[in-house]
Amino acid sequence: MLSFLALHLWQSTLFLIAAWVLTLAFKPNAAEIRYCIWFAASVKFLVPLALLQWIGDWLGRSMPAPPDVDLALFERASAIFSPSMPGAGSISSTTLLQIRMTLGAIWGLGATILCFKWWMQWRSIRRALAFASRTSMGLAEPVCVTSSDLPPGVFGVFRPVVILPRAVLHDLESDQLQALLAHEACHIRRHDNLTAALHKVVEAIFWFHPLVWWVGENLLREREAACDESVIEQGHEQRVYAESILNVCRLGVARKLSAVAASTGGDLRQRVSSIMSEERVRPIGHGRFALLLGAVMLTWFAPIAVGVVSGAVREASGSGPLTFDAIDLTLSKPGWWRSSRFDPDAGELVVKNFSLRHLIASAYPGSRVNGRPEVIDRVRYDIEARWHAQEGTSERTAYRELLKKVLRRNFNVQLYVNERCDMEC
Repeated sequence: MLSFLALHLWQSTLFLIAAWVLTLAFKPNAAEIRYCIWFAASVKFLVPLALLQWIGDWLGRSMPAPPDVDLALFERASAIFSPSMPGAGSISSTTLLQIRMTLGAIWGLGATILCFKWWMQWRSIRRALAFASRTSMGLAEPVCVTSSDLPPGVFGVFRPVVILPRAVLHDLESDQLQALLAHEACHIRRHDNLTAALHKVVEAIFWFHPLVWWVGENLLREREAACDESVIEQGHEQRVYAESILNVCRLGVARKLSAVAASTGGDLRQRVSSIMSEERVRPIGHGRFALLLGAVMLTWFAPIAVGVVSGAVREASGSGPLTFDAIDLTLSKPGWWRSSRFDPDAGELVVKNFSLRHLIASAYPGSRVNGRPEVIDRVRYDIEARWHAQEGTSERTAYRELLKKVLRRNFNVQLYVNERCDMEC
């Protein structure tokens, strides 16, 4: 587990650095593009590359034959996405358990503190808005007019509302207020509170990683820049829009809140300078579009492709006579997650939480299983087996032979096999 976490953090950090370099290439273009790149870097912390390779491996095992490729190339690529972590086995199990418990306690304490802090902030905002009067002001979402010190912004993920301090409503001129509301409407249209909440999940899980907080700062900056660009494109005068933001700050309602997508967020000096600048964003060219598309394809499809090839090659490997030394069948503990582990070097195969239906479907792919649900679905089994083969065996062969043997010895199962199958039944 520790080695997998270290591998995932290493891969996510490399991905983050690559995303930062990519944002530099799109500096002259719209902030929306840079925001999407930073958000992809944030989401990457929730999606291990090993998971994508596992998906490809699962797809590859269903292929009738391996693709004609240079296997050495894919072996080197596989080492990038799921390399081995040497040295972990030299630590004793007792010491490793103590390390896990200590690190787990520290992580749990930090995550709990962060979640509690965010929950208290969310609770205080919700209480303040409970007594606010609501109006429409030409927006699709309700506008909460409040006398508290909350900043103008958007609160809520699935049912967002616009926060409008009473002082802002009274002191801002009509055109300034319209520009400010256009900024908040942009936050709602872009679902910025939803993406911000997803990044909060990343921060709560990986709070110990300093670059995760750096990603959050860049997300905030590019988010506000994207809304600023949208307001200017809608035809609002630059001077009026900049004055509306400065007047909000002057009224003392520019408090920073992580639960609110506020119009006063980000670096105000940089924002006002960009708003008043005569330079406009450039449209993305063919070269930069190809660069962005290539980066997306490489990130998501390369590990899947590696998994497909490695899975297909492994399943097509030659199989010698297969002999089982021991098979242990027990009832599973309550749970919903199925898992399996195949170790060809040690000659071990472990299947967890499989129902009779799953066992038959795995042993005889494409089979139709009929029976009472309380017999074939509700009862789950764990199987541990040790085996050996003279010339090695594929994962597919070991699974099927093991499950067939278990079914024959332990269950009263009648099987009807279609002998006219075009492929292996």
